[in-house]
Amino acid sequence: MKVSTLRIPCRCLIESEKFYTEKLGLTKVFGTVSEGYIVFQIDNAQLLLELEEKGEFESARFLGFSIEVSNILQLYNTLTERGVLFTGPPEKQSWGGLMTHIIDCNENTFSFIQGSS
Repeated sequence: MKVSTLRIPCRCLIESEKFYTEKLGLTKVFGTVSEGYIVFQIDNAQLLLELEEKGEFESARFLGFSIEVSNILQLYNTLTERGVLFTGPPEKQSWGGLMTHIIDCNENTFSFIQGSS
């Protein structure tokens, strides 16, 4: 098994597309605002932006997934310079790696990690 798609609920797809392309630097692979979804490829999984559904698939939540990066301090500094909000700087974890949490334009929170090596 492998992870295929990470769904992200959005209040506004126009703002979300701008955030994920301009702030995070991701490249859209398909989907449009008029189609109701936008997809970005990250390594072996897709990030799928969709409009939220009240009571079912709402934004402003902890999404419960992590994206691993090779240099979390560099990522943190770059994204902070672009105005991206974090819950705090990367911190050492009991499992040996580093972790921080990003807050997107929809108030969704997810994690960036750097493994212990």
